[in-house]
Amino acid sequence: MNSAWPPAAVAPAGGAPTLVFVHGWGFDAGFWDAVRTRLQAWPQRTLERGYFASRPMPDEALPEGPLVAIGHSFGYLSLLAQLARRRPQPCAWISINGFARFSAGDDFPHGVDPRLMRRMRSRLAVAPAEVVDEFRRRCGAAPAQDAPCLPMLARDLQAMQALDLRDSVRRRSAPMLALAGSADPIVPVRMAAKALPACDIDWLRGGGHLLPLEAPEWCAARIAGFLSRHGLAPAAQAGSRASRPTFAAGETARRSPKPRSSGIGMRFGAAAHGYDRHAGVQREVASRLAARIARLDLPARPRILEIGCGTGLLTRMLGAHFSEADWTITDVSPAMLEQARRHLRLGGVSRYQVMDGEAPRLEGGSGRFDLICSSMALQWFEDPARGLARLTALLAPAGYLAVALPVDGTFAEWRQAHEAVGLCPRIIPFPRPECLRMACEDRPVRIEVEHLVDECGGALAFLRGLKGVGATASREDSLPLSLAALRRVCAEFDRTGGRCSYRIAYGLWRRPGGPAHQDTVS
Repeated sequence: MNSAWPPAAVAPAGGAPTLVFVHGWGFDAGFWDAVRTRLQAWPQRTLERGYFASRPMPDEALPEGPLVAIGHSFGYLSLLAQLARRRPQPCAWISINGFARFSAGDDFPHGVDPRLMRRMRSRLAVAPAEVVDEFRRRCGAAPAQDAPCLPMLARDLQAMQALDLRDSVRRRSAPMLALAGSADPIVPVRMAAKALPACDIDWLRGGGHLLPLEAPEWCAARIAGFLSRHGLAPAAQAGSRASRPTFAAGETARRSPKPRSSGIGMRFGAAAHGYDRHAGVQREVASRLAARIARLDLPARPRILEIGCGTGLLTRMLGAHFSEADWTITDVSPAMLEQARRHLRLGGVSRYQVMDGEAPRLEGGSGRFDLICSSMALQWFEDPARGLARLTALLAPAGYLAVALPVDGTFAEWRQAHEAVGLCPRIIPFPRPECLRMACEDRPVRIEVEHLVDECGGALAFLRGLKGVGATASREDSLPLSLAALRRVCAEFDRTGGRCSYRIAYGLWRRPGGPAHQDTVS
């Protein structure tokens, strides 16, 4: 065996190598769209593994000349295997959430237990759609829309278990960029570090397993900068501009979520498929907010921006009031947004965008809306008052901001159960209702606070409900409870009634240009 791979190709002077993208197991070539759009200065080719309706491209589909191999998850491992026969080698390698070995072994204890892999293969043979959708939910993605292709899925799942190409990574002669998320549920931090030997990994704090979907701008910026540093940028892009991602027309404002929101989006994405089954309180709050909005003097065809749409509970209710509207529907979770897109039937015009509402960046510039609304989402902002202030700047004259969010006092019974046994609760601190007034200092805001009680029936049902809607984020400064401590908390919670209350603040504010509301706090 040679001590190094064959020499890497060299991009021609003034030219640029072709970027070759390969998606991971259970996805398709469309997975890369948001990243590819931001790298249009380079020629590109996307290979399809054939897990669904599309047919896989054979090895001959690789472009002639210098190329950069870019793989996500198993896509990186498959590129290592496929390009081992190619001469010359790629002039650069890029791994995103990738690995050169997946299955555990004597010299790789950080991998996935082979017994789990074998069970997954057995289940795949019987119920392929169920296995694929379960895997996608664990990643934070929506279920697949197309029927699975069992032969291709089974072939690559077997390859994922069998292949060990760590030595190929060590012997590479071309530069390599590795991107990974610190909260990846499929390739955890320790596994990623060992699965890519001799590589410095660029970590996205709070990022999950689907970085090209969660943070496409972050990925594209890292890729463009890496290629520029190694002389692989197009001549027109060389220099300072090459380190910035490029955008297609109409895409300049489709910013990726911040690292904080990537972790939140991952948790909600994992719950997207079954969210509505657990969202009784969320549905009730959306109904009460929709009733308040229906009484506002909005135009017949309002321009509406929704922040944190989830699966579309509030959107659906508002759609019944506005037969024609111009909708911009956003969420930090691609999977939640996809669920909403699939199930909503709205009159007028509707567009969907992955966006962190705390730092809004909308297609077409600043935008001006007659209504900006949000239900049960703003509590996830790092600074709700500042985030709301940014949103009010997007209102048209006389436009309304209408929001509902849980505030301090929510989950009081769960907190009290912790305190009764001498423990500190890990749940996030909820904002105070006054954050709404702080965001709208120049005009009175109507604030109404209501109490809802969730008769959940016990601690385990309460915790399952939180997991079912993806609301599992905890305080960053807290440590997980031991099983014994959690049992004590659950027993105390059940002893005191097994129910949990929500304190919901509804805020209405109108931009100057229309009549002011009276400021009331209940």
